[in-house]
Amino acid sequence: MSIQHDGKGHVIIGEAALSLALGEKEISVQSLIAELGHMAEAGGGDNRLTEISEARSWLKSFHEPEQAVRHVPYLQTLAGLNDEKN
Repeated sequence: MSIQHDGKGHVIIGEAALSLALGEKEISVQSLIAELGHMAEAGGGDNRLTEISEARSWLKSFHEPEQAVRHVPYLQTLAGLNDEKN
């Protein structure tokens, strides 16, 4: 299963982003990786833990956060880069 071809990976990242947002924490590639780690520690079924692991690996594949934002449009939204500047 590849996160690029399977919507489930995007859902698990969205879940991590929502958790960060509700906690009024910064949403970045690094904070998403950390939040996914906390989610894995909380446990779950084998499929969920596999999805979390794959999502973390995919996010870690971006050496620079800017690279992730450029290639994954919804991360632009999460990072607030689509907001108009005043």
